[in-house]
Amino acid sequence: MFALSDLLRNWVRVNKLEGELAKSRLPRYWEEVVGEGLAGRTVIRSFENGTLRVHVPEAAWRSELSLRREDLRSKINALAGGDMVREIIIR
Repeated sequence: MFALSDLLRNWVRVNKLEGELAKSRLPRYWEEVVGEGLAGRTVIRSFENGTLRVHVPEAAWRSELSLRREDLRSKINALAGGDMVREIIIR
């Protein structure tokens, strides 16, 4: 007998939906990496072709996140289990 989680994991793999599943988890990864408070002050605008675009209305936080974007990218990719995010653009 198979567990439901095994069947779903196999279905996702067979239908080549791993990327879409990881993409749907991106807001959760972002919140985990930057923290709940800061995540609430940012807006993920888009994620296309490995580029994550994040809107940060406050200049101080925008500067801080821009300086840390490579570290953030690495942490998101670690959570995603691969090189999902190639670049983070903070605006």
